Amino acid sequence: MICPICSNADATKKPTNRDASIIDCPQCGNFTISGSANAMLNIPTNFPTERWKISAWVNEFKPELITPRELETAVNSTRPSLHHRADLMLRWITTHYPPGTSFKTGMLMHRKDRPVSDPEYIYNAHIFTEATNLIPAGWNQTFEEMQFMITAVLCDEMKLLSEDNLLNYQVSAKGILYLEGRRESVSSIGFCAMWFDNEVLPLWLNVIEPAIRLAGYEPVKIDLKPHNEKIDDEIMASIRASRFVVADFTNNRGGVYYEAGFAHGLGLPVVFMCREGDALHFDIRQYNCIFWTPEKLEEAQSQLKNRILATLGQGPKLVQ
Repeated sequence: MICPICSNADATKKPTNRDASIIDCPQCGNFTISGSANAMLNIPTNFPTERWKISAWVNEFKPELITPRELETAVNSTRPSLHHRADLMLRWITTHYPPGTSFKTGMLMHRKDRPVSDPEYIYNAHIFTEATNLIPAGWNQTFEEMQFMITAVLCDEMKLLSEDNLLNYQVSAKGILYLEGRRESVSSIGFCAMWFDNEVLPLWLNVIEPAIRLAGYEPVKIDLKPHNEKIDDEIMASIRASRFVVADFTNNRGGVYYEAGFAHGLGLPVVFMCREGDALHFDIRQYNCIFWTPEKLEEAQSQLKNRILATLGQGPKLVQ
């Protein structure tokens, strides 16, 4: 079948017990899409130039179910920084091609003046490479842009990949040290930015803290951590030392927005949460937010744990 997002002809489809389908696409990955969202994507005039962005957003945030709301969020999203995109691509490469093994990007058979989202490219170019998923993994709009990220950014500028004369690429020694350094310094900590009030204490105790632990990471909330420094400095230091941040925007706290923005600027993954019914600032409405209610905290815990695992994988901490 043809993928409803990127139109890859090698995608497969499996129905579910609800009005949704599970799609396995060589480019977009594995995702579940509702019937209404699938119908929207099947209309060629819908999202004519944003398909690449939907594919990239699905790759990074891995929503449990793609509905029209997720499609709107994806097309309105802002592309991450170059550093964050390079980090995403390097992690994808090391997952599929461990150090010591090489890969080729190959060449896609399409007109170079047409973007990946162009219908002529989509329906006539079915010769994809083994590294096709690197296009959405790095928020790339075209094959040429993905090739630029590989050669100019990851190889030439950052030296995280090496290349031989036969255009074979592999993770360099610097790339291995880069990832090991990131893991050693940040991979065990999940920082929580949230309102310091007893009204949302059950969210921390029953949702965020256990979800982070079940995913294999160490939860940190600054008001619970002993320190002698100015609290603002301690927050910034803790975020720098974290693997990811869970930001809950309940009650629209300015500090939470600041901490989430600081983490995002560092290239750290941020998981967005908010109490159902609370207003979100327009700057973050583009992100896939987990909405929770006091009556369904167990469901919110499961959603958060699954989001962390889908985004980062199992952490290094053993679950007791």
